[in-house]
Amino acid sequence: MISLDWKERLKIDTEDFVKRKLPMNNYDIDIVYNAYPKRVDNNVPADVISFVAKTLSGYIGKEIDQYTPFLEYLWDNKGENGHQIFIRIMKSAVKKKPEVFVDYLRKILTTSHDKSEIKALVKTLIPLLKKEPKKYIDTLYSWLAIRNTELQKAIINTFLIVVKDDNTLMKYVFQKMEREWLYPTPYTIRNSIMYLKAVYKISPEFYFSVYENYKCSRNPVFVEILCGSLNPIQGEEYYQKICEYLNNWSQSGNIRIKKAANAGLKLMKKKPPAKTKKASKEE
Repeated sequence: MISLDWKERLKIDTEDFVKRKLPMNNYDIDIVYNAYPKRVDNNVPADVISFVAKTLSGYIGKEIDQYTPFLEYLWDNKGENGHQIFIRIMKSAVKKKPEVFVDYLRKILTTSHDKSEIKALVKTLIPLLKKEPKKYIDTLYSWLAIRNTELQKAIINTFLIVVKDDNTLMKYVFQKMEREWLYPTPYTIRNSIMYLKAVYKISPEFYFSVYENYKCSRNPVFVEILCGSLNPIQGEEYYQKICEYLNNWSQSGNIRIKKAANAGLKLMKKKPPAKTKKASKEE
């Protein structure tokens, strides 16, 4: 925990950095936090970095678009601490100036492969997604074309945060994925499976409606996606219906459909739902 004296010192030094160093294109922000005497594993404590980042964001927030060279310097030259400060500033920047920083954020994300950083950066779009969901779902969905597995996972997980309380948005995201099933890539297949698996935990009803819609399909890709996204169904009615569809596919002459269906049946039989006990009749 940072003492009040040190908080005041860090505020003063951050203000001095903004007023005197930044106008001179001196971007070495570590001069502010390196003065802090305590270390954790030889590093400046994370709460100090977070405090400096929050304070700095407050000072430059109103004119944030004028500081993109500084932001790029943080990301490219200041290591993990620079990345953490960058992410904190971007939370404010994306919300205040989306017309500038959404595309800028996309550029930065193409250069990162750190799971936690990517997740934090994508989450900076959540306020925009809540304000104009379809517009920014479209934006994020276009980023799925970037061949970065961690980024794709972060985007799908961010969709799930937004659609959790709105089934119309759940359907909207799914329909965008569904359109790509006719021209699939390994990435689009994996993303669809990831999304449907997670959707089951939010809305079993929607999840089951997808199976209902494709129960007679003989397209191997469709069946592989549906079987790949299976969860053991926690309701006897859903369980029996899906097992019925899987049994039907398992009789197919298409090797891919048969293989996917048999793998699905094996998974489902590992954890069948508990049958509801009938109340005993009174004698």
